[in-house]
This record gives sequence, structure tokens and C-alpha cells, in this order.
Amino acid sequence: MRRSEAEAGFTLIEMTVVMAIIALVASLVIISLPGTGRTRLKAVVMETEALLRQERLAAILTRSDRNVLLDGQNRTLVGDDGNAVVVPRDVTIDVLGAAAASYGRSLVVAFHPDGGSSGAVLRLAREGAGYEVRVNWYSGKVSIGAE
Repeated sequence: MRRSEAEAGFTLIEMTVVMAIIALVASLVIISLPGTGRTRLKAVVMETEALLRQERLAAILTRSDRNVLLDGQNRTLVGDDGNAVVVPRDVTIDVLGAAAASYGRSLVVAFHPDGGSSGAVLRLAREGAGYEVRVNWYSGKVSIGAE
């Protein structure tokens, strides 16, 4: 047998490396499938917190009540100034303390000129990961907590 015939074919190490590369590519494809990952969920929570803080500050500066509403049909949180946060379809949103719905929208929280609010807790979750955005009724302070 000549030397070139003995070296023909693949070694076990080469096959193992190829299998590892295929597994890595497959795992990257699964991760990149559409949907909301933990990072996107956290981003939505932070956008919600920013919207609530902005409306609280606007209430203090304009010396008038400001509201944040939940448009259930479009899955959007909307402030009085028109700023909005869209909640992805695969994220569940539970609002504790929401007022009755009118025109497809329900009041999530009302901020008062003194900085106080009606108070609210918004729970945003996806596949076991979840966060709570809390609005203190007395001080109007907005905070985030992990579930």
C-alpha cells in the first residue's frame, strides 16, 4: 500500500471538529429565531420605566395630571404626550390597579402635580423570566424588580 492511499479519508479528530462546528451553527440558528429574548424583555421593561418617569416629571412641570394608558388591542403603553412603548406579542403584561377600560384603552397610572400617583404594578414576563415595574402611589417613584 502506498503512503497516499494510507492517508486517504478523515481522522476521528477531523470528524469531531466538523460535528462541533455543526452543533455551534445549529445553536446559533435556534438563538436567532424570532421572539423576545431576555435582553429584549429587559429593554421593554426599561422603556416602560422611562415612559412612566417622563410622565411623572411632565405632571410636576406642567402642574397638571398626566396619564399612562394601555391600548390592549395594539399592545402599547401610551403617555399623554404621545410617547409609546410597544409590548411584543410573546410577552405577557399584567397590570395591577388598572382602571376600567374605555375606547379599548385602560388607565395604568395617573401622575399628579405634587409628584404622587394612583400607583400601579406592571408585570412583564416571557417564558419564566419576568420583571415588575412598580409605581409608588404616595411618591410616584418608579422602580424595577425581578420576579
